[in-house]
Amino acid sequence: MFRGNCRWLKMSCCAAVLILAGSAAIAQAGGKIPSEVINQAATYGTVPVLVSLNMPWQMESRLSAEEARGQREAIASIQNDLLNELEGRTYKVMRRYDRVPGMALEVGADGLAELARSTKVKNVLLDRSRGEVRAPAEKVPWQLFKRAASDGTVLVLAGLRTPWQREDLLSENLKALQRKAILNAQSYVLAELNGTQFKVMRLYRTIPGVALRVGLDALEILEKSPAVTNVVPDRAASASR
Repeated sequence: MFRGNCRWLKMSCCAAVLILAGSAAIAQAGGKIPSEVINQAATYGTVPVLVSLNMPWQMESRLSAEEARGQREAIASIQNDLLNELEGRTYKVMRRYDRVPGMALEVGADGLAELARSTKVKNVLLDRSRGEVRAPAEKVPWQLFKRAASDGTVLVLAGLRTPWQREDLLSENLKALQRKAILNAQSYVLAELNGTQFKVMRLYRTIPGVALRVGLDALEILEKSPAVTNVVPDRAASASR
């Protein structure tokens, strides 16, 4: 149930506040929140979002058992801190992730403005895993859906939506920033896939992509994901780049 006193009659007022106060908060936050998220909140009163949390993070496969436990505790702690900041705002927790620093929320205009201001939030994306009407797209070839339906799972390479150039054209600083952007996009996709049938086969450091074994439910998420540009069959397993 939504927290706060927001009633249906007040939704349009909240939307108007979002356009003014929310836009100022977003500008101050360096554009954490895309315009499509703001527009949906203004139109419908609330919007489903994926919130990436501002904290150090590594894949658990690279950590010891003790380090993985510590990282999960840190994720839970920053989630709780952010929820405390949202107290009194219009929001609903949809999913809490324990292995990646993120949460899925449904928020109103006031909650979205609070996310824009929070230092605990790295960025916010529209959560497209909630079954919205799908725009015409062919990110995932129909043959992959057919193969997954027949075999149960399928190996795929998912391209990620992040600016990219060959590393030999970049300075060391830009190279580090690009690798960080790739890691952030990978973490978003893995957060979206939480609860579906999938397995990470390879994470690339220098190109915007991830190799996965996925079932039908995960393919549906990949097709709708704002962080994914396209999905192709993974033919030959190669060494991580």
